[in-house]
Amino acid sequence: MSVVTIFELENVARLLERKTPSEGANLRRWLEHIKLNFRMRVLPYALKTATVCAALHVPNPRPERDAMIAASAIAHKFTVVTRNVADFANTGVNLINRWQTGCHSTRQPIWNRRSEL
Repeated sequence: MSVVTIFELENVARLLERKTPSEGANLRRWLEHIKLNFRMRVLPYALKTATVCAALHVPNPRPERDAMIAASAIAHKFTVVTRNVADFANTGVNLINRWQTGCHSTRQPIWNRRSEL
């Protein structure tokens, strides 16, 4: 998991905590669980990643955070799993859109399933 993904999740959690406190609290519990369990598997944004990211912006600039996530995956030879495949198109990163390939779930988002955490 990219440190940029942690940033994005933290941002959403903080916004939800202000807008809808109960949903924000559920997301916060889930996020703290994720941070604890992934603490040794979070990819830093480092020199190699920054160099790859800069190359992704030339000749056409991209959304910053998506480029940073793609660069992290490219630099470490990982795959990005996302619904947002359009912003990662033509980056050279391996992509999986598990929401499009028949891996659908009717279950609640994991942050709403307190008993499983």
